[in-house]
Amino acid sequence: MKKKEQESQYVTSRLNNPVLNYHVYIPKRTEKTAVCSALFLAGGLTGLLFYGGLFLSDGQATIMTYVADVLAFVLMGSIAVKFLMPVYLNRCMEKRQMELNNQFKAMLSSLSASMSSGSNVQKAFEDALNDLLMQYNEKDYIVMEMREILSGAAQNINFEVMVRDFGNRSGNEDIVCFADVFEVCYRKGGNLRSVIQKTYNAICEKLAVSDEIETKLTSNKMQHNMMSIMPVIVVAMLKFTNDTFAENFTTPIGVLVNTVAIGIFIASYRYGLKICDVKV
Repeated sequence: MKKKEQESQYVTSRLNNPVLNYHVYIPKRTEKTAVCSALFLAGGLTGLLFYGGLFLSDGQATIMTYVADVLAFVLMGSIAVKFLMPVYLNRCMEKRQMELNNQFKAMLSSLSASMSSGSNVQKAFEDALNDLLMQYNEKDYIVMEMREILSGAAQNINFEVMVRDFGNRSGNEDIVCFADVFEVCYRKGGNLRSVIQKTYNAICEKLAVSDEIETKLTSNKMQHNMMSIMPVIVVAMLKFTNDTFAENFTTPIGVLVNTVAIGIFIASYRYGLKICDVKV
C-alpha cells in the first residue's frame, strides 16, 4: 500500500495565494530538530537510568555493557520522540487555535461596532481591519485573513465565498458556524448586525467558560506533570545512593520489571492527558 501523503500546512486560495491550513501544524526545521533532539536526549538518559550497566563482570563494564548502553539510549530516545513529539505538535496546534479564536472575537467586535454605525459590509470589513491593525501586527492570523477577504472582494469574489474558505481552513467550530450564518444572511438579506453581535456574545461566553475550566484544571495538570516525572526522579535517587538497589536493575527480573513499569508509565501519562483534555 502506498504511504499516505502528509497534508500540507499551506493551501492555495482563490486568489492563488498560499494561505494557512489551520488543521495542520508542521514545525520549522530548526524547531523540529531542537524538539526531537531534546526528546531523544531525555529518553536516552532515562533508558540509561533504567537499563544502564548490564552485563557487568565483577563490577566492571564489558564490551557488551557498552553495546547495551548504546542500544538502550537509542531505543528509549526513539520511543520518546515517537510518543512525545505528537503531544508537542498537538499542544502547538491547540495554542494556535486559541490565538485564532481570540483574534476572531476581536474581529467580530470591530465588525459589530462598524455595522451598528450604519456601514455596509465592505466598509465594515475595512474598518475592522484598521481596528485590528491597532491590536495586532501584519503577521497575525486574523490580519492576514482579513486582507485575503478584502483582496477577494476587490477582485469581485463575494464576501460569503471568502469567509466560507476561511471557515473551512480554520478548523474552528465557531468560525465555521459564523461562515454558515453569514452566507445565508448575506444572500437572503438578513440582519447581519444582529447575527454578528450574537455570534460575538456566544464566543465570549464560550471563552469565559473555557478560561474557568482551564483555571480549575491548572493544578491538576501540574500534578499530572509532576507525577509523570516523579518515578524517574525516585529511581535516580535510589540508584545513585544505594548500590544494592542499582544492582537489582541488572538482573533479568529487574529488566523485566523495568520494562513493565515503563509501559505502565507511558500508558498512564497518555491516559492522564486525555483526562485533563476538557473541551467546551
